[in-house]
Amino acid sequence: MSTGALDWLEEHFPRDFFDETVAQRALRHLGFNEKRALFSDDYVLQRTSEGFWYEFIVYEIMLELSLETDRIQSIVGKGADASAYSVGMRPGQNGFYYSERGSLTVRGNGQNIAEMDLLFVDGRGNMGFVEVITSAMELEKFYEEIHYKKTLLASLFGQETVPFVLVSSVDVSRYDSILRIAEMPDSLILITNPMEEIRTLIYEGSLRRRPEKPGHHPKRIDLTSIRPRRPFDYKEIHDRNRDVVIRALLSCRDGGIAVISSAINSLSKKIMLGTLGEAGVKAVLRDRKVRIKDTTLYADDIKQRFSRVVIAFDIPAYTPVIYFKLKEKEVYLKLIQNASGDLVFQGKRTPAPYMSGFYEWLDADKPTVDSRVAERYASLFLGTS
Repeated sequence: MSTGALDWLEEHFPRDFFDETVAQRALRHLGFNEKRALFSDDYVLQRTSEGFWYEFIVYEIMLELSLETDRIQSIVGKGADASAYSVGMRPGQNGFYYSERGSLTVRGNGQNIAEMDLLFVDGRGNMGFVEVITSAMELEKFYEEIHYKKTLLASLFGQETVPFVLVSSVDVSRYDSILRIAEMPDSLILITNPMEEIRTLIYEGSLRRRPEKPGHHPKRIDLTSIRPRRPFDYKEIHDRNRDVVIRALLSCRDGGIAVISSAINSLSKKIMLGTLGEAGVKAVLRDRKVRIKDTTLYADDIKQRFSRVVIAFDIPAYTPVIYFKLKEKEVYLKLIQNASGDLVFQGKRTPAPYMSGFYEWLDADKPTVDSRVAERYASLFLGTS
């Protein structure tokens, strides 16, 4: 079953897109380097830029289509149409914020917990979203991503269902994750002509043209004007979830992760259990190597190299994540488990602007994890006996 807006879009959204004016208008949202990259000899740069451009083509199409029907009440402005400046990330921020490049994000306690390619309000007043893809790569977790965003918007706006549209320039209709999405209530899959055909609408000389910025659009609204009907406190949700997990780990009941997943609020994307004491470090790292680039460490080496160790796990995959803070530096090393069971370096977390909210949350005071919880964490998430 689909909403009136999705029924209308299925009938009217152009699958064969050959509108040079719209293609040109979409270029205005790209930065100088992104425009040049459309004609780069570097295939990766070119494909990345094509993805941004295609996303804005869909945005411009949706703006035009919204004027033809009362089944689309409004479209949220983005890119060059974002009238508000991006606000730096900091703890305590919950709700809708523009990113630095005018993308549409939802923050939870100062970190990005979701990003939508496009947001719209249908004729019934329901908030919906659009995702745009130009590749069949990285679809393995796509269903979980869409499910989370639907759950998030449903919670924020008190909606029974959330309209969702996937627009793709490649035929992904037979992939398992897409088939699962198509079965979700209020979901629509639209496949357009391929990027190779759409590219013929522009040439390098197109970059020298400066399309006029459209004036007032009667159905374009600003992201900052959106107020959730059910405001949420992401940290409060997280802390309640953490308490539930701690109790479950201490109870040592059978069921493991199934018990935990059935009891927590699914809006959390990560649960930080706390800081490990010396006994906790030994419990978690017993007989386990820590590989950081070319260096291999063991439990006894951790105290010498790091000032803090925080254990966590990601949702919905329920995979372990451990953060090691370097001594006398504002840097955490993020480690995940590899196939052999060891912990391997994946990346850094610093106070850089794009991750400052998460860093401050990670670096804030954390309770010391009981050694029994550390042992249970190792058993449940790392597979130790």
